[in-house]
Amino acid sequence: MSPREHATQLLNDYARRKAALDAATSSVRAEIINLTAALNQAAAPHEAELKQLEKQALALALEHGASIFDEDKRSLTQNGLVLAVRESAAVEVEDEPQAIRSLQRDAEGVRGSDTAMACNACLRVSVELDREYILRHFDDSPEWFAQYGIAVVDKKSASLKPAPKPRVVKSKTVKNLKTAEEPMESEAA
Repeated sequence: MSPREHATQLLNDYARRKAALDAATSSVRAEIINLTAALNQAAAPHEAELKQLEKQALALALEHGASIFDEDKRSLTQNGLVLAVRESAAVEVEDEPQAIRSLQRDAEGVRGSDTAMACNACLRVSVELDREYILRHFDDSPEWFAQYGIAVVDKKSASLKPAPKPRVVKSKTVKNLKTAEEPMESEAA
């Protein structure tokens, strides 16, 4: 048998075995597709209800956080879930493309001037606002940032997620260095 005939025979054998595999697994694949569809259909109302409950819990936490949480905590753990509120500062820009264009224009104005350097510092190399820089330096001159429509505002966000598993305290084993079978060094000497 020539190499070409042998290769043709191998390809034919492969095609037959592949067809047999597809035939053997097609009913199982169809069953998996049907089960997945049934699962999605059964889960849809529950998922919608869970999303609605989560939305209500987050809105309640943002609106009435002080009366929900203890004074020293910003979270509530119940039934394996944690409802938490975080406060953070965020950069807010009225018209970001306009602010970027204005900063670029002023940065190119007088090279080396304080204004040009400050404008460049607010921009990243990929020409986007450097929000971390703005957060760090906003308090130094808020009026300067305001002329570009940039402000730092307090934002609140809430989350609902599974509570972390409680930590198991590992007991410390005490090693008995001197056992009854070992003589003390002073006795051995």
